[in-house]
Amino acid sequence: MGEIKLMKTVTIITPTYNRAELLKNLYQSLEQQNNKDFEWLIVDDGSTDCTQEVVEEIANKASFYIDYVWKENGGKHTALNVGIRTIHTELTMIVDSDDRLLPNAVDDICKTHRKYSNNGEIGVYSFLRCYSNGKPIVSLEEEEFVDSYVKYRIKENRPGDMAEVFKTPVLKEFPFPEFQGERFLSEDVVWIQIGLKYQYAFINKPIYQCEYLEGGLTANDKPMKFASPCGSMLRGKMLMSKECGIIQNLKGAIIYDCYKRNLTDACLDERLNLNLRNKAMCILCEPISFYYFARWRDNIK
Repeated sequence: MGEIKLMKTVTIITPTYNRAELLKNLYQSLEQQNNKDFEWLIVDDGSTDCTQEVVEEIANKASFYIDYVWKENGGKHTALNVGIRTIHTELTMIVDSDDRLLPNAVDDICKTHRKYSNNGEIGVYSFLRCYSNGKPIVSLEEEEFVDSYVKYRIKENRPGDMAEVFKTPVLKEFPFPEFQGERFLSEDVVWIQIGLKYQYAFINKPIYQCEYLEGGLTANDKPMKFASPCGSMLRGKMLMSKECGIIQNLKGAIIYDCYKRNLTDACLDERLNLNLRNKAMCILCEPISFYYFARWRDNIK
């Protein structure tokens, strides 16, 4: 759909569920790009609104190629897995349906890629996100540098959403884990896995404008984590990686044990098995995790 498909550098992938009208805003921001070296892949996670009709309307007038994939509802991470398997461009960027790209985004991405494309140690370019008023969510100390995601973002505790652009083979190497019946998975489960193998290039420039809408994943974070205990436990396990540092290890142990209490099936998925070090850490943190479990559970009732 859209113009005739030619090989581009970037695929912008948008998983969406019942956000038909918001897609129009994202589309406008893509039309405003000063570099059209991209295509747009929309993965419809089983929407029941008019998403397909809106995509067809947009595609008929778009100045760039649009691909549309429909799947049964399973959660954002499952939609990403379906879409990422089809991508053949060098780079992939995940952009949510309620967000926008700044006009320079694709051009800045391509310029950065020309600089680092032959560096096999770097797997991700991490730009800034900003609020609708232009204020960056995260600020960096340097204009551009290469570092470990796990050390810089996790171990040194620098939270806040950034705008990651992935070398596509790297993203395909680490698909989002899926657990039967669960519809939510924190993306940093995969970001940490990638960060344990590849370096990130951090660029202190905003390219992504976000809106945190009522009813979105961010707003419904805690209830969705409770409804997806295996995925939440896996995040805890990843934070217990030695490379994340002792503070994050303890946090991971609390998260792991807290959501384990919400499991309805006593049999754990083998992906959630812990080594002896991490088992001991969970035992140490058990009183704290019980406190948080009770508090979080009461807050979402």
